[in-house]
Amino acid sequence: MRKIFGNCLPHPQTLASWYKCVGGNAGFHDEVFSGMKAEASGQGKLLCSFMMDEVAIRKQLDFDPAGDKFIGHVDMGTAVEDRAALPLANEALVFMVVSLTESWKVPVGYFLIAGLQGDERANLVRLCLDKLYAVGVHVVSITFDGCSANMNMAKVLGASLDMKSLNSTLCHPSNPNLDVAVFLDACHMLKLTRNTLAEKSVLIDADGNKIKWEYFKKLQELQCSEGLVAANKLTERHIQWHRQKMKAKLAAQTLSSSVADALEFCNTQLKKMNLKVAMPL
Repeated sequence: MRKIFGNCLPHPQTLASWYKCVGGNAGFHDEVFSGMKAEASGQGKLLCSFMMDEVAIRKQLDFDPAGDKFIGHVDMGTAVEDRAALPLANEALVFMVVSLTESWKVPVGYFLIAGLQGDERANLVRLCLDKLYAVGVHVVSITFDGCSANMNMAKVLGASLDMKSLNSTLCHPSNPNLDVAVFLDACHMLKLTRNTLAEKSVLIDADGNKIKWEYFKKLQELQCSEGLVAANKLTERHIQWHRQKMKAKLAAQTLSSSVADALEFCNTQLKKMNLKVAMPL
């Protein structure tokens, strides 16, 4: 019909997009699980990685005319009699699944929160792993950032990221024979390491040597005064990191091997920085 009438009618894909209805409410999205179940039916199972992170949102109350309700309060995807009594959410906790064998990733749900304890996060992760396993998705790893709530969540789930009792795997709640590896997000951990060193000024390594933020400042001052850069990307932006604390690139360049080599060169060859202790890296 579309060809006969000279493309006056909408394309079939346009009609399909008009016809479909995907719920965007907080909680787990059944449409996503249905789609992954159909994908897994042809392959037997899907090997995926599970990722979670918080996204900062503005505290704001809006009215949704379609649902005839106010949105903006804490919402875990369950029915609540008096939602107005709940505080306004300032974060959205997002769960995402990434395929390890194919090129796709999809969010499976989100929750509007105003702070969530480790045991509460663990319950949500268990529920998500169970729902994924039921549709044929085998999660082999979990990735999250290094905030204290996530570290407590890992302990509740059976893993431990403490160096004295390191256990980087946990048992799958739906299949005890399936181990799930636990990873800390590398970019976030780099930023945490840089922030800790810059704010505390001095850290002590395993051998008792001092690692000082002053080393980086002196290296930058030396490069500015000499007008030369010792084969590194250290600039004033890296020293004044508070203005761009979310940029992982600055943290990675600050704690890079090139900066460590420059510090070692200045200490052993130029003797201009008066560094009497071990290098920071």
